[in-house]
Amino acid sequence: MNKIIKIFSYVIDFPIEKRISEYSGEVKVSLHKGQYKLSTKKAIYSFGKNYTSFDVAFKSSDVLNQKIQSVLVLGIGLGSVVDLLENNSSINEITAVDADSVIIDLAKKYLQSTLRKNTYFICDDAEKFVYNTQQKFDLILFDVFIEDETPMQFMQTNFLKEIKKIINKNGILLFSKIDETNNSKIENAQFEKTFTAIFQDSFSINTNGNKVFAWINSNP
Repeated sequence: MNKIIKIFSYVIDFPIEKRISEYSGEVKVSLHKGQYKLSTKKAIYSFGKNYTSFDVAFKSSDVLNQKIQSVLVLGIGLGSVVDLLENNSSINEITAVDADSVIIDLAKKYLQSTLRKNTYFICDDAEKFVYNTQQKFDLILFDVFIEDETPMQFMQTNFLKEIKKIINKNGILLFSKIDETNNSKIENAQFEKTFTAIFQDSFSINTNGNKVFAWINSNP
């Protein structure tokens, strides 16, 4: 990363690259406050270590101090969540799933974390992957959006039950949703009822524009 450009990025949003995505239309990579940012017209998909929704959620659930060996990321962006996880030395493997090949290509190109060598990218639909995988994970991070909306199939009972099956004992689920507009707040209030019915003892974390629904698998 050019040091001069990095310095200027603290003053302006410095454009790096634009691509056309099948799912999200035009996506832009820029350098802002020293971090790569991936955005569309309506949403920020990724923002390095400035990705506040998961930064706050990790601190609230003490993720960085937990023994976590396997991680599943559903919706990778540029890999902000991987950047945020790099201080957890127990992580052996991160499986990053995204249906958008353009996003996968950009993530491979711009992911900065030292954990990139432990990250395996899979271009696949998140629902299909969850239903078919034989793996179980210590940490599952759900961050799938089309622009600023969570696709409806991921809010259904059947999908949530399938996610529950692939979380190890003492594993953690963090499920992020936009929480800015009146419509999103109404949707999240209804979703919380569905989520808590499946994940008992779950809780939610408000993270400056997003709401992250969290659950720790303490079941025997």
